[in-house]
Amino acid sequence: MARVVIIVKQGDSGMIRTSFRHRWVKSAVVAVAMAVPAFGLTAGAQAKDPELVMKVGITASANTILGDSIRHFGMLVDSATDGRVQVKLFGSALLGKENTQLEGMVAGTHDAFLHISSYTGRVKEQRFWDLPFLFTDRDTVARVTQGALRPEMEAHFRKYNLELMGFFGFGYRQFTGNKHPYNVPEDLKGIKHRIPGGKSKMLLFKALGANPATITFSELYQALKTGVVDSQDNPLSLIYDTKFHEVTKYLSICNYVYNPVILAVGKPFWEKVPAWAKPLILRAAHDTEGWSRMLSEKIDIQIMQKIKKAAPDYKINYCKKEDLPKWRAVAKPVYDSFIEDAGKEWSDKILRVAGGGYANQ
Repeated sequence: MARVVIIVKQGDSGMIRTSFRHRWVKSAVVAVAMAVPAFGLTAGAQAKDPELVMKVGITASANTILGDSIRHFGMLVDSATDGRVQVKLFGSALLGKENTQLEGMVAGTHDAFLHISSYTGRVKEQRFWDLPFLFTDRDTVARVTQGALRPEMEAHFRKYNLELMGFFGFGYRQFTGNKHPYNVPEDLKGIKHRIPGGKSKMLLFKALGANPATITFSELYQALKTGVVDSQDNPLSLIYDTKFHEVTKYLSICNYVYNPVILAVGKPFWEKVPAWAKPLILRAAHDTEGWSRMLSEKIDIQIMQKIKKAAPDYKINYCKKEDLPKWRAVAKPVYDSFIEDAGKEWSDKILRVAGGGYANQ
């Protein structure tokens, strides 16, 4: 009996339906999900109490693609373990801001966290996610994350007392702002641009001539509305779900960086997981990776139509292919920094695999 518990802030209750239902999945996919009974926040009188509960925190609302992925993951975990392991989703930073959740996992006060910049900031070998124009398509993402390099990535996380679960689909980051469209690097000169933190992001936007400001996601909407920052970048799904189109005038589609969201658990929590359950949880996370990448690609197409309908006067532009060399040239300090931080051997492997080659020459 599949159960995924969703914990939300007051005011988010409209998103509580049934735990197997994903907002963007068509009826055919929902029909498949219905093969496993689900009962939203309560599992019914016959449900057994779980032996283990995994509390997963996200800083965005549970009513986003991040929440969708955790609900799908939780459904698979529940089904595979026959309800003996249950996933609880805590949205809207209910378990704390980014650093609180990351440090909590290491200390043992938090179980799991779904995020991206927190991990690229902590695990230096993961900073390739900040390299502009590295991933030309989602197949390249799969080749890098699910191929020969995966065991090394898992080892990298363990050095920081973290256990890697999976790379869930999120999307290409796009720019929204209030000053003007961004077509070429020079357009960001002097712009107060929000970054989520991290060395790579700071390097990139300083190289672009912007004034980067680190602001937590939960405070970003108000920062855009009040002019604390001029612009930000995020995947389309989060731009729409968080209603950034309400507080910005321009959307620039440049596909400058592909970001997944990374699910990891802390070593203290992982040591509490029974040996029989570990491969089942990892399998559920692995299966969610491909599912969520396809979902994110589908959402990107749908979101563009939704934004145009919700904000007919919203200015949308597309970066031109002929201008890509300019962006890549400006981004060189970020590549150089990654090589310095992660080491030439690892960075060479990432760049080779992302370019269509083999991990080892």
